[in-house]
Amino acid sequence: MIVAVFAWRFPVVQQATPAPTGSIDPSVTVPAGASPGAPQDGSPATTGVEYLSALPAHAGTTNLTELPRELRKTAGFERAIVIKCPSNQSNDKISEVTYQLFGRFDTFQATVRPYFESQPDARMHVEVLVGERTRDGGLAWAVGGGQYEANAEEPKPVSAVVEGMQELEIQVQCQLPDGVAILVDAALYE
Repeated sequence: MIVAVFAWRFPVVQQATPAPTGSIDPSVTVPAGASPGAPQDGSPATTGVEYLSALPAHAGTTNLTELPRELRKTAGFERAIVIKCPSNQSNDKISEVTYQLFGRFDTFQATVRPYFESQPDARMHVEVLVGERTRDGGLAWAVGGGQYEANAEEPKPVSAVVEGMQELEIQVQCQLPDGVAILVDAALYE
């Protein structure tokens, strides 16, 4: 009983470990075969990486599409996921794609690169929602991160803390319906 009182009165507090900081800056070059979070000196990476392009989408698969023809042979898009812009009709304002995480990952990172055929400088809004399991078995959703300023000439990073989360949902809103959101090296880090 004394041990239980002591444990209750003086709980052990563990230090939180920082999230992995794999580079998603498009100006940083990563050697062929290396992953963005891996050390460049050849030593093994300290974290596991899963690219969204290698994971099946749980919902919203009809919103996924191929890379635009003009970009298919461009280096750097090998692991990209591409989400279609919504039609912007009254019942289609947001394109959503959901992935199951099962609490396995700590961080999500990607670079948002909009692509529009008719107006290259058009903007888009990309938001990352995270779903945490509730006691009743449902999901409580919260905004994990967002990118509001990216355009084709200025790709921008987006990240979210996903530690302990069950699902990750990427939502895309576009100024024009003829575009796609290209998430370059969209990855989950353990």
